[in-house]
Amino acid sequence: MTTFVQALTDRLVERLLPGGTAHAVKCHRAGSKCITGSCGGQKKYTQYRVNCDDGSYYYEFGHCGC
Repeated sequence: MTTFVQALTDRLVERLLPGGTAHAVKCHRAGSKCITGSCGGQKKYTQYRVNCDDGSYYYEFGHCGC
């Protein structure tokens, strides 16, 4: 029953806010990579991949240098 209510609520939220969900999605850093690009006077920077339990992912800035 909880899954049904959660799915129903997610559909309502999706109509009001595309891409949003009513329940919390947990995410964690899954790794990093070195990116070539200008960053604080350095030629490279570290970028983290963040995976979420709903199957989505995004990248976040780590720090200048690798």
